[in-house]
Amino acid sequence: MSCPAKVITVVNGIWKQNCYLVTNMNNQLLIIDPGSNVEEIIDQIIKLDSKPIAVLNTHAHYDHIGAVSALLENYNIPFFLHKDDEKLMKQANLYKILFETKRAVRIPSFDKDLAQNSEFLIGEFVVDVIHTPGHTRGSVCLLIEKKLFGGDTLMSNGPGRTDLPGGNKVQLEASLNKLRQLPSDYIVYPGHGQPFALKTFWSSNIE
Repeated sequence: MSCPAKVITVVNGIWKQNCYLVTNMNNQLLIIDPGSNVEEIIDQIIKLDSKPIAVLNTHAHYDHIGAVSALLENYNIPFFLHKDDEKLMKQANLYKILFETKRAVRIPSFDKDLAQNSEFLIGEFVVDVIHTPGHTRGSVCLLIEKKLFGGDTLMSNGPGRTDLPGGNKVQLEASLNKLRQLPSDYIVYPGHGQPFALKTFWSSNIE
């Protein structure tokens, strides 16, 4: 299998949410957490000269799903989300009105369930799915080679928030214990902010 050759970050919206474009050596491309700025995401895909093969979401807060529908229509590709966040996704515009503006996002249809497999193949990408509830019920971390796309479960300044819709502090603590089993040299690509080494997270925020 060819490993991912490059990770490009497109920062989305007022919350500066990270959309990640992950390419491999055969120019296949995964889109992770496209929150908004669909035109910029498409421009970057064109520059990479790569073929999108799927959209994957770490969770379903509105700032992470806002560009999903447009990308699915544009590229005719599947959408992967954990089933436990389907309800939250359908309520995205309620929370967008509460936290941001009244301008609605287009809610995508629930397509592929990340709860079905702990590891699966998309094109030539091997994706490990780690269910990490706490920030939301259906939060997952996606592991591709040594790159951990952590959504809002892990941030450089500490664990993700549990006071937002779907949050649960007890569940998050259990998820952190699960993530402790991973090798410390993995690089975390968070939902907001800059990438960091997993070992840095433990030493700075937990221990």
